[in-house]
Parts: sequence; structure tokens; C-alpha cells
Amino acid sequence: MNYIFVSGIHGVGKTTLLKALSGVLPIKCFSISDLIRQGGNVIQQEEKFTKDIDTNQSIWKDSLNRLELGANDKVVLDGHFALLNEQGLICTLPNDTFEGTNMEKIVVVTENPEVIQKRLEDRDGSKWRLDLLKDFQKKEIEEAYKFAQEKNIPIFVYNSKEQMRELADFIG
Repeated sequence: MNYIFVSGIHGVGKTTLLKALSGVLPIKCFSISDLIRQGGNVIQQEEKFTKDIDTNQSIWKDSLNRLELGANDKVVLDGHFALLNEQGLICTLPNDTFEGTNMEKIVVVTENPEVIQKRLEDRDGSKWRLDLLKDFQKKEIEEAYKFAQEKNIPIFVYNSKEQMRELADFIG
């Protein structure tokens, strides 16, 4: 199954963006976190330090392959190229995370770290260090570009509502 991968750090606005896009494009949106939950691993919505990172990567792919979709459905997955481990350290996901899947395009969602910090506090009640959010977002962007280049996948960096039309055209 081919899919478009929308990446970005926690609180950057991936879900909000995908809701807006699904209003103008015929896309089916899924969160990798939700696919992991469907596969039986409990992830709390507000938990941002990830346990069992390696195990979770095989779980979401199994859940993705079990989805009942039409042959012409355009699938968009919301996920990450980098996560925070149980100790709160930034770790990049290995490229084999996506082996056996057919990622055809990448969209990286970015935002001002101060805005992300406020969103996370409002949404989850959690206090995030600004320097961690800056480093986390930088690593997410670097890894997305690296993966796109290695796999020859088109990439689009989304950081403004003014880009919505251009993004919709990119997704197709």
C-alpha cells in the first residue's frame, strides 16, 4: 500500500493539518500511534516518552496491513522520524522502521517552538523545555530530509497556512 507520510514533533499540528486537508482532499488519515494502539500496545495520548520503540515499529506496520481500504484510497500516515525515549532523549528511528512499506511522499510539519510549547502545555498539561523542542524539531527535519534523499522520495516542508494550496497540490 502506498502512503504519504506526515511527520513532525509532538504538538506541531499534524492532526489539525490532516483534518483540514481531509476536508478538501479525498484522503484517509491514520496516526501511527493509533495503529500501535490497535495492534495491542497501550500508548497514553499524553505520554510523549516512548517505551518499546523497536517493538512499536513492527506493530504499526502489521496494523497498517490489516486496514481494509479500497484500491484507490489515498492513505496519509501521521508519525515521526525521531522520538523521545523513556529517558526523554531524542532518538532517531532507523531507516528499517519503514522497510516493507511504500512511502511515496513526505510532508514535514514545522512550527515555532514557542507555539509548540504552549500547545503541549494547554493540551497535555506538560511543561517542555524550549531548547528540547528546538533540538527535537531540528532532528525531525534532518531525519526527514535524510530519509527522503536516501530513498529518493519527494518532500514538502509545511510551516504556514499560506502553503495549504501548495500542500494540497503536492499531496494530489
